[in-house]
Amino acid sequence: MSAPTHDLGGVLVPLPVRFSIGLDLGKLSDYSALAVVEERPERVREVFNHATVTPIWGDDPERTIPHLVRWPLQTSYGAIAAEVGRLVATLAGRPQTEVRLFTDATGVGVAVSEMLLAQEPIRQLAHRSGFVAVTITGGTATTRGYASTGEVGYTTWHVPKVELVGAAQMALQSRKVKVAETLPEAATLVAELRNFQVAYTESANATYNARVGAHDDLVLAAATALWGSRQRPSVGYNLNYRTGGDIAPYGAGVRPYGARRH
Repeated sequence: MSAPTHDLGGVLVPLPVRFSIGLDLGKLSDYSALAVVEERPERVREVFNHATVTPIWGDDPERTIPHLVRWPLQTSYGAIAAEVGRLVATLAGRPQTEVRLFTDATGVGVAVSEMLLAQEPIRQLAHRSGFVAVTITGGTATTRGYASTGEVGYTTWHVPKVELVGAAQMALQSRKVKVAETLPEAATLVAELRNFQVAYTESANATYNARVGAHDDLVLAAATALWGSRQRPSVGYNLNYRTGGDIAPYGAGVRPYGARRH
């Protein structure tokens, strides 16, 4: 996950990156999995008289999956929370980076949310509207809400499984989102996608489920991250290169996600 740069008159200017982390939590007999979606700007706009580079995200920025994790069966939720906390700290510590975590709140996910928020890097995400709990449903309506744990509040979503998986299948199969082929779990993700079957109810609604005996943890982690990466307003970044090589720090003149205009 190398940081992108832009050559502005011989000076390499770092460009912003957005990371959306999808976390699928399994029960003791199921795997838990995590996927990271990385977004980079479609292009940049140069203003040489102001020595400024403005990344342009557009409606469909470049997206890749550079990181996948599938934990061994019976890995404790506490261990998973600690590892996710370390990952968030690593990604958030990079310059010009925005990180959001979309965690499974279905079933055991509600209790694990408290474990996740006990990790300081993840608590900091929540304070910046970067922690989102997603409940996967069998319905057709997508609804947004709010929840809190102690002094930490966060956004919640109820999302139909058909919406999550259907969009992920289209994006991955059309190659609009690329999976790093060197990842150990890349082949497993592809296999899980193939194992998903579409069925239709009597009311002609589509449903997605893995074949009997197959797992869907990586698919749901990737689908949650991909879905989450699109649930956001367009945020603008101005990276200013000035004489002496100064670069405006992350957030300078930027309205963070979820912040109100004054």
